[in-house]
Amino acid sequence: MRWAVIGAVAALATSAQAQAPAQPPLPLAGVFPLVRPATPGCALGWRRGGAAPEFRAWGRAEMEHAGPITPDTIFEAGSVSKQFTAAAILILAREGKLSLSDDIRKHLPEMPDYGAPITVDMLLSHTAGLRDWGELMALAGWPRTHRVYSLAETLQIASRQRARTLAPGETFAYTNISYNLATWIVQRVSGQSLAAFTEDRLFKPLGMTRTGWRDNFRRITPGRAVAYSAIPGGFAQEMPFENTYGHGGLLTTVGDLLIWNAALTEGRLGEGFDAALRERPTVAGGRKIAYGRGLITSSWRGWTEVSHSGATASYRAWLARFPDQGLSVALLCNRGDANPEQIGHRVVEALGGPPAPPAAAPATPAGDLAALPGVYVDERAGRVLQIEADGRTIGVRGGAALRWAGPGRYRGPDAEFRFAPDGVERRSPDGEARMFLRKAPADPKAPLPEGVAGAYSSPEAGAVIFAAGRDGRLVLTPSERPSAPRVLNPLFVDAWVAFGGRARLMRGPVGGVTGIRLSSGWVWALDFRRVPGS
Repeated sequence: MRWAVIGAVAALATSAQAQAPAQPPLPLAGVFPLVRPATPGCALGWRRGGAAPEFRAWGRAEMEHAGPITPDTIFEAGSVSKQFTAAAILILAREGKLSLSDDIRKHLPEMPDYGAPITVDMLLSHTAGLRDWGELMALAGWPRTHRVYSLAETLQIASRQRARTLAPGETFAYTNISYNLATWIVQRVSGQSLAAFTEDRLFKPLGMTRTGWRDNFRRITPGRAVAYSAIPGGFAQEMPFENTYGHGGLLTTVGDLLIWNAALTEGRLGEGFDAALRERPTVAGGRKIAYGRGLITSSWRGWTEVSHSGATASYRAWLARFPDQGLSVALLCNRGDANPEQIGHRVVEALGGPPAPPAAAPATPAGDLAALPGVYVDERAGRVLQIEADGRTIGVRGGAALRWAGPGRYRGPDAEFRFAPDGVERRSPDGEARMFLRKAPADPKAPLPEGVAGAYSSPEAGAVIFAAGRDGRLVLTPSERPSAPRVLNPLFVDAWVAFGGRARLMRGPVGGVTGIRLSSGWVWALDFRRVPGS
């Protein structure tokens, strides 16, 4: 059987998993607009209730020898992997070998004492307040995929952090390091690596025969798809050449992921196990967040959704359940320009899910089009909102347009924005409120402030960077990687921004530049102090 994808046709490869009775054609035209038979693509699996799973596959698993993607193709699942690490911790907790309320320093004495304990459970719910190691290393000049990192290095990087993003338990702050530390805890408590423990306790018992961990990226994995990023005129390999795992790194198939979802739904891991993974923690102020232990419980067009997406290098993944409808969907792709959550929801629509709401939206008031665009900053987190207008609507730079919802109020895909004369408050669905104050934008022609050029060091990042100016922009060059300078554009006085990062000058009592504070989405306020004499 063949299925159309925007007029392009890809043969569905034969698979033992795919031998289901013939079904009516699934209306997937438009779901995979990027995929062609000769490009990287995706594998898809879904299951309704107790019916046999169904599978489809499009595109090539690798480009050099034109191998097709099949439902049996192995991909890397990115952060979909986190629920398996969380499951390992829950097994150990149920056996009394650890407690979710344990201070992590009981198992990881290398970690600093922050004055308030970080519990094992805080790692699983991303409420530990720790900085993400990958973004921290990117700010230091070595992003992931540009250098081989080991699991041992994640613990080393975490243990030298003397500051945190947030106080433990304060609120949700996503970070991969929490799950790397959980991986270490599984190893120290069980006496087995996470890879061995989950093989014995999860994958083998459940029949997930094509699932394991990328704990050694050099190991040959037959049937694995190569990941690709889109470049002008074609594609280039972009693989996770690292030996860190637990936060990601699960090698699996769509069929095995459906087995996992069914095991949780059917209680095959024990009574209440699924509920324990989904349990939403309470943070400061009595607010419950959507993130449980490796799973996110949310509402999508009125349907309860239990899901997680994933992205590592150019692998993309999405695994979701809709418990009330008995529907489970698994999606794995080997192209970095695929949006797995968006594609997954389109699949659910094609399977009879709720239709998209009407596209028409109330008109944006003309006064708001003129008054609201500008630069807004959360000083604590170093986060920036740049509100722009296109003549008809306003939106966040790099994001979707905002829909007018009343005087001074706008809604985006994942938050509500409430504007005031001095700033804007961003409210997420789980009740988190973050205030961004308005800043006067920088003069793009202004020269670099006096005293900025020089060397700056961060013991927490284990790096030195050199700062210089270029046409009003700030150029930061890692001392160990002079071929990779980062060029940041002026944002407001003493602040610059580039995709994925922001820089803010630190000044002493008399105004001299004492340091540069770097921030990104998962790392707040990483300070580089001026090297004396530079």
